[in-house]
Amino acid sequence: MAYTDKQKLIPTNVNYTSKDFSTIKADLIEYTKSYFPDTYKDFNETSPGMMLIELSSYVGDVLSYYIDYNYKENLLATATEKRNIRRLSEFLGYKAPNKTPSVVRLKVTTDISADETTGLPVYGEAPNSIDSGLQIASNVDSQILFETTSEIDFTSSGSGDPFISAPLLNSDGEASSYTLTRYIRAVSGQTKTKSFTISSPTKFLELDLGEDNIVEIISCIDGSGQKWYEVDYLAQDKILKQTYYSDDPNRTTAYDQGLGEENGGTDSVIPVPYVAEYIKTNKKFISKFDEDTQTYKVCFGNGLFRLSNSGSNVDEVEQVGVTINETNLSDIPSALGVVTGNTPYLGETPTNTTLTFTYRAGGGATSNVQAGELTVINNTPGGVTISVTNTEPSVGGTDGQTVDEIRNNASAFFATQLRCVTKEDYMTRIQSIPAKFGSIAKSYVERLDGGTLLVSTLSYNQNKQLVQSPQLVLQNVSTYLNQFRMINDQVDFGLTLKDTLFSGYLINFGVRFIVNGDRRFNSTEVKLNVIKIIKDFFKIEKMQFKQSINLNDLQYNILGLDGVIGIKELSLFQSRGPDSDYAANRNMASFQGDGDSISGGESGYGFQYNFDNAVVDGVIRPSVTPSVFELKNPNQDIYGKVV
Repeated sequence: MAYTDKQKLIPTNVNYTSKDFSTIKADLIEYTKSYFPDTYKDFNETSPGMMLIELSSYVGDVLSYYIDYNYKENLLATATEKRNIRRLSEFLGYKAPNKTPSVVRLKVTTDISADETTGLPVYGEAPNSIDSGLQIASNVDSQILFETTSEIDFTSSGSGDPFISAPLLNSDGEASSYTLTRYIRAVSGQTKTKSFTISSPTKFLELDLGEDNIVEIISCIDGSGQKWYEVDYLAQDKILKQTYYSDDPNRTTAYDQGLGEENGGTDSVIPVPYVAEYIKTNKKFISKFDEDTQTYKVCFGNGLFRLSNSGSNVDEVEQVGVTINETNLSDIPSALGVVTGNTPYLGETPTNTTLTFTYRAGGGATSNVQAGELTVINNTPGGVTISVTNTEPSVGGTDGQTVDEIRNNASAFFATQLRCVTKEDYMTRIQSIPAKFGSIAKSYVERLDGGTLLVSTLSYNQNKQLVQSPQLVLQNVSTYLNQFRMINDQVDFGLTLKDTLFSGYLINFGVRFIVNGDRRFNSTEVKLNVIKIIKDFFKIEKMQFKQSINLNDLQYNILGLDGVIGIKELSLFQSRGPDSDYAANRNMASFQGDGDSISGGESGYGFQYNFDNAVVDGVIRPSVTPSVFELKNPNQDIYGKVV
């Protein structure tokens, strides 16, 4: 009721800001003296009245503490309990793992024989597909296990792999065998299975897997053989499905089709083992770590359906995707209607079936191993002879993230929102596409006048040289971006020149140097040191789209070498005339700016660029069209001498 003129606020000496014990006690004493001066006068610490005042102060202190504490624990920035930090981070969409696995790069080798007539390797003897889940144990502690996360295919090498060794010669000097090498990623853990028998349907059914160190849930299969998919949240309507090339009748190899630049074509032969596509399904679940039970749990949707015909409900309860009288629910005429009382987009809940979960459990700080420790294969496939080792130590195994780590990771996750808004968002998302769908080494995004986003990409070949991204990789990237792009963003890939699609501009070059050497130093060693500095300066990992080249920095690095007292010449070039001391008429370019082939240009190189006109104050400016500078073959494209 609103206040009237007759209602007056009565002044009081109650202090509402007092929170701690001593302040509340002092306020209560003053209150008693003011309002009960004749009733109570004994304020001695041992008096019964003081006992009641101190008990009231104690209760007020405790209540104030928990009121402040509850408010503090409701904010991510001030919460201190790990349980509350984890729940607040999940509210923002970030799921912190209880334990993180150790990750390692394994070197897998196999031997194949050489053809008796030609001496060439017999690739048909190489294993073409070893399933993921190859288990490798430590030779120091057999309880430490690692498993591979993808197929090992010796016909599909990864970027930078030394795919085949030099031939081993027999006593007659003829090639007898070759060693094939494949690098594969592995994580600490062991594959386990657990089954649950489900009878009556339950909305948002939760199942306890009983493990506190689950790295990933590999699969969930019900009694009828149908697969259930793990999603980030139950409202997610699209799920990324991967198809291995051997399961695709239209593909015969793990490589994209085409001759490849190395063989004179314009396509790039790089490994693309999987094809990505999004599917819609209501068979989905989420996983989460429960701080109360210290175990991982899975939760299903609320998809309970009751059909009605002519206004009367059918007693039978059904779910999305389940057949009714040999008719799929999606095919039932709309006249029947669906009475749910809930949203089907949260997925269905299983009923009258058996769910079998296959998951990988492991991780922790003890899972980190030293180099050369992972050599024991526990489940070698039949008929396959391979050897495994780790040339570098495994890293990443921890006993879980700390409170501060969870808080900061959740804040960063919330800021991104899994959406591509800026061009930097697109570039990061493109380069984070799983390597199984085709690697993207470099990417650049620019917005055209019509609002279309033009995406330029380049990939690595087996020698870690930049090549055009194949059409299949661009298709996978386009599919992958569909879940993250803004609804009004249209994404276009590559440039079409002379009816040829180029995923990105690539400018190859050579380096020419003449340095003044100190006579006290060996000129050959000085030259080799200069070449080493140049190679390191132009490492392809350092080069990006639209990046200029500062020759002043390179000169500074060269002048810092022992034996170098001056630089007479330092330049980049693509071709020089026969009067120079470069290789006669060598042209390190294959295409002109409009896409026309260059007569006499070396195959496998990129676009032509005028380096002489591009230099301003020692800085080589990038081209207007987004491009990447690359020292493609440093062992043959660097020319120089010491004078």
